[in-house]
Amino acid sequence: MRSALLGLLLILPILSGVAVAHEPDTFTVIVREDRHDPAEVNLIVNDTVQYYNVDSRENVTHIIGLDLNGDNDFDDEGEFSSGVLHSECDWDNDTDCRVAWIFVINDTALVGNYILSDLRSDGTEIEVRLNIGEDIHPTSLPEIGECFGDCEEEEEETQMKRSSQTDLQKAMMLAGMTMFGGASVLLLAMIMQRS
Repeated sequence: MRSALLGLLLILPILSGVAVAHEPDTFTVIVREDRHDPAEVNLIVNDTVQYYNVDSRENVTHIIGLDLNGDNDFDDEGEFSSGVLHSECDWDNDTDCRVAWIFVINDTALVGNYILSDLRSDGTEIEVRLNIGEDIHPTSLPEIGECFGDCEEEEEETQMKRSSQTDLQKAMMLAGMTMFGGASVLLLAMIMQRS
């Protein structure tokens, strides 16, 4: 029984590193009177971001979106928005009222770094950052001597890259490595005890 448990402890950390697919996540941004929490969101394709309005000032609404040409509307090609967000709604009398915008990132064409505008009904504006990365799955490396990508193209300028690993993923990897190390120590202790 002890050896089976020990074997399981040795195998679990190894298996935990095998699954590398990205599970879709949902991120919530709290829209406040003077800021957004967090002010910048990093996500990848298939994630969702929700902007939730808690600005309870009377008669103040928010519209969050991408205004590419600066005309203070979000109706042009490539633009998107939340529509009007209120702090509270009377859904019995206004079924179109919204307090949150749920933006599902399900199109690879959205990959990029955006500065969104939060246009308020009091005439002020806040910049909101939204960074969308690709959902990349590892591929096998090329054979020795083969070219990886298009070898004849010149290298493009390097752009700022962000880690796509979440803190939870990093913590799970650290925990797995710690368990593996602990299990190895236990195995060596058991072997030395029997000798």
